[in-house]
Amino acid sequence: MKRKNYPLPRRILRFLKRQFRNPRKRLLAELAAVVVIIGIVIFIALSGQNIATDDIKEGRAYIEGLEAADTASIEEQVKELRKEERRAALESGDLDVWSQFTDIAILGDSRAVGFSAYNLVDENRVMASAGATIRDIEQYTDQLVTLNPSSIILCYGLNDISIGFWSNVDDYITELDQIIADLQEALPNSTIYVNSIIPATDPAFNRSDKWREIPDWNDSIRQHCEENDIPYIDITKDVEAHSDLYDVDGIHMQKAFYEYWAIDMITEVTENE
Repeated sequence: MKRKNYPLPRRILRFLKRQFRNPRKRLLAELAAVVVIIGIVIFIALSGQNIATDDIKEGRAYIEGLEAADTASIEEQVKELRKEERRAALESGDLDVWSQFTDIAILGDSRAVGFSAYNLVDENRVMASAGATIRDIEQYTDQLVTLNPSSIILCYGLNDISIGFWSNVDDYITELDQIIADLQEALPNSTIYVNSIIPATDPAFNRSDKWREIPDWNDSIRQHCEENDIPYIDITKDVEAHSDLYDVDGIHMQKAFYEYWAIDMITEVTENE
């Protein structure tokens, strides 16, 4: 009798049916199936662990990358946003600028005198006089120690340039650094700020042609402060925006300007608290 030649899939199926008719063989097959299933489960579990391990490695690498990245630009952006928020609140009147000067001392020349002369800041906190230079700061040390302000703002430069104690801005910066160091030693808990010099305008140059150098001195002083982490208050933009608030002498400022100046001060001071 001729044997039928079934297709391969059917022959495999027939073979399996014959095997499962035998209880012993069926048991072995079931055990083999269990082993295969367990193997599959273990494989999946291990694969999952590998994936998790890879994720952890990638996460660690990402964090290390963030740590190594230069975040200075991001921090600067955040700082500028905070400053703009503070400035907006001060300019809108939501925050009274003059109420912020209760723990600040202002030192300077005749321009700084305006803060007390116009009754804007307590006169005990304004240590300034006409014709003053940074060499006059020392006389206020005891008064400052008694006052113990959190912030000291130095507003000099006009007379420093015209009097001629320093032949160039570099010599001036060298002495300014020493004066700041001496102040910091006497008042370790105070933050000392250098305020930019308000430029002179006509007809002031009839009194001193050296005042034409103020913008260049400002550039050098600002760069030095930035490089040496000395807090610097730059009021240049507000001076330019409110040039109509100069007095007729081209040197001093009208009362209305002092609020803009004060906002620049407080905005910077807030960032260093």
